[in-house]
Amino acid sequence: MKAGCLLPCHAGAVCLFGLLSLVADLPAQTSASAPQQNTQPTPEPIPLFRTQADLVLVDVVVRDRGQPVHGLKAEDFHLFEDGAEQKITVFEEHRSTDAIETSGPPPNLPPDTYSDAPRYAITSAANVILLDALNTPLTDQVYVRQRMLAYLKSIPPGTRIAAFTLGSRLRVIEGFAADPSVLEKALTEGRGHPESSPVMDPMFDQTMTDAADFAGSGMLEFAAESQDFEWHMRREMTIDALTQLARYLSTIPGRKNLMWFSGSFPFSVSLRGSQTTDGASQTTNLVSDFEDPVKKLEELLTLARVAVYPIDALGLVGVPSASAETTVMPPGLLNSTGSSPAPIAPSAAGPQRNNTASKLESQDRNFLASLATSHGAMDLFAKSTGGKAYYNTNAIAGAVGDAIAIGSNYYTLAYTPQNQNYNGDFRAVAVKLPEHQYELAYRPGYYAQDPVKAAKLIPGRLSPLIAAMQHGVLPLSQVPFTVKVVPASNDPAAAQNANGPNAGGMLSSKLKSPVTRYSAEFTINAVGIDFRPLGGGKNHREIELTQALYDPEGIRINYNDAGLAVDTPAAMDSNPQARIRLTQQIDVPAGQTYLRIGVHDLMSGRIGTLEIPLNVST
Repeated sequence: MKAGCLLPCHAGAVCLFGLLSLVADLPAQTSASAPQQNTQPTPEPIPLFRTQADLVLVDVVVRDRGQPVHGLKAEDFHLFEDGAEQKITVFEEHRSTDAIETSGPPPNLPPDTYSDAPRYAITSAANVILLDALNTPLTDQVYVRQRMLAYLKSIPPGTRIAAFTLGSRLRVIEGFAADPSVLEKALTEGRGHPESSPVMDPMFDQTMTDAADFAGSGMLEFAAESQDFEWHMRREMTIDALTQLARYLSTIPGRKNLMWFSGSFPFSVSLRGSQTTDGASQTTNLVSDFEDPVKKLEELLTLARVAVYPIDALGLVGVPSASAETTVMPPGLLNSTGSSPAPIAPSAAGPQRNNTASKLESQDRNFLASLATSHGAMDLFAKSTGGKAYYNTNAIAGAVGDAIAIGSNYYTLAYTPQNQNYNGDFRAVAVKLPEHQYELAYRPGYYAQDPVKAAKLIPGRLSPLIAAMQHGVLPLSQVPFTVKVVPASNDPAAAQNANGPNAGGMLSSKLKSPVTRYSAEFTINAVGIDFRPLGGGKNHREIELTQALYDPEGIRINYNDAGLAVDTPAAMDSNPQARIRLTQQIDVPAGQTYLRIGVHDLMSGRIGTLEIPLNVST
């Protein structure tokens, strides 16, 4: 038996194969053979995105007095691009109640055995929490984390949430899970703990500003340059992180709601375009005309169908002069003798009181101006992605619940643009419900990029399997299978494959010792795999198995991929209980890791995946 890689890789991907063993429930009449590479038909995979390259998707949230509106029909909606009405070719309604509990995994699974059978039907939106330490003071991060832990105790069943942090870089805390206890555990065991921003230092900024006020124009210019440099650093790091996140979320079908907790939002935007806000005639300028990096980010969010819900981590705040802890540096801070008099509290009396009051008024004005700028950026960024901004509230848990409720009840409209000139210009989209006065929220436009170029922005689209095998993404259940994962030393049947080139994975040689080789014993429902008749009482199948091992930071540290052409007796396909059994190994280092496992039916393109945590002791 030979194995060869059958995965249709995208440009730049390295496609290798490992070693497998194969048995079936009818072993006397079952054989496996490697397909001829030059005659191998190209499979037509079922796309992970319900769209064509030139099909524009518009997710529309419809609410009446804050409550979702259900039961509308396609004929109720009128859809416009640059003022010209478009024909709606796809129409779907999504409800939060779609995520109902299913039959769950097979009962009484043996020890160390897992199933890709879904517990919940995933037909509504996926939800993502981003805890932004880069742009948020440490104390506010602690408050947000406390409120998040409280919210998880009341989360609706079936709500799938993934969590990320942004500090010096983007990190995954926990991939998508419907069990809130999984995310709660991740937030309390170190991965979600608050961290100091590598760039933001509010205390230093305030000290520099105070010093500059009393040290002349030279110091004032230096303080302004320092703060400007910090702002641009945070801006670039934030855009880069959100770009990574958009690419990651592009591998997941349907709408995604991104709840972004941040103490400041380092974007500068201007306005253009229009959007109907009440389904009738009222228009308001909403579309952000971003600078190029943010424009590209917006394009990615559009392609990935991500609606952003920025949430101000500062909560309900007052002006600096209202705080008893506020201090002001007196004029002697940088005098010629080098002395540094003590700060003056707002309640101080004496000849310096008037100067102190003036200084506090200046601080308050600067603070309010900065806050207004940040909130304005939140509003514009949210509306440009079809989301909503939350600020001036301490009800952070309520904001998350509201964002999930809003984003999980929506309608999907799609159309093929009448204007086929893809020149990169912005095109305004408007949705109207002439017979109703409802609140509408949707992405108010898109940049008309060439569909071929736009597809290259998200490489995951070019290989559904590569996309499905990313750490933490929603599992797929298109191919029913179970898998037993145990150390290979405990699996005598797999011992014959324990040696040989790449038997333990493509990156096995780079793993830090000690390393344990694990055996994954697949049991695949034969009915779930397409076949073609070979004649002579046999049918031909093509199956690919793949494993990807990730560290706690979400970095892939090992992987194994193999394809097989499997010839089975035709009698197997009349037996609903028939199973195909395969075995594959992978090397795992000591410590906490996450093993993602996939089965790919190459003829139909269907995929089944699951992910399990491993904790190997030294």
